[in-house]
Amino acid sequence: MQNYMHQLPHIRPPRHITEEKLCQILETFHNADEGRKGFLTNEDLKVAFVALFGYKPSKNEVAQLMAKCSRLPSNQPLIERSEGSRIEQTPDTHHVGMSLEHFTEIAKAKILAEDYDDEIRQMFIAFDVMCRGFITLDVAKRVFQQIAPFLDSVTVGKLFREADMDRDGRVSYRDFEFIMKYTLDDEL
Repeated sequence: MQNYMHQLPHIRPPRHITEEKLCQILETFHNADEGRKGFLTNEDLKVAFVALFGYKPSKNEVAQLMAKCSRLPSNQPLIERSEGSRIEQTPDTHHVGMSLEHFTEIAKAKILAEDYDDEIRQMFIAFDVMCRGFITLDVAKRVFQQIAPFLDSVTVGKLFREADMDRDGRVSYRDFEFIMKYTLDDEL
């Protein structure tokens, strides 16, 4: 029998930002940039975080993120609202705001730091359709038939047996997590 998981452990390769995710970051910045100022204010940043990450950052988190941003150069014109709601360009004004470059770097770092464990839990929950805390071979075959119909039942059975570390006929979350945290060899 062919071993699908020999030479463990191979840690998952480092994550990278896809072109699609980068486009989503840029679009989020532009959508949150109220008034098209070219930078995000504290409130704009909160809106961007809700859109991109699904949560509203605390005032403290926003203050820390904004403190990391350097001031814009004094020769770069900014647009500020005056009391009369007129828009003025004032080249000598220093305004602390988050530029597109800073926002992109922060968003990339935050995306790359997302928890692998949460992703693994979500995948396990998708397989554990009966919410029993384990996956049986029959359930695995049904799920693979839906998500990867090109895999025949013999291959699914082999994969299942290798994932079932304690050979009890069930893939527990612990078994599933182990398999997901380590990559399969290229010979698969």
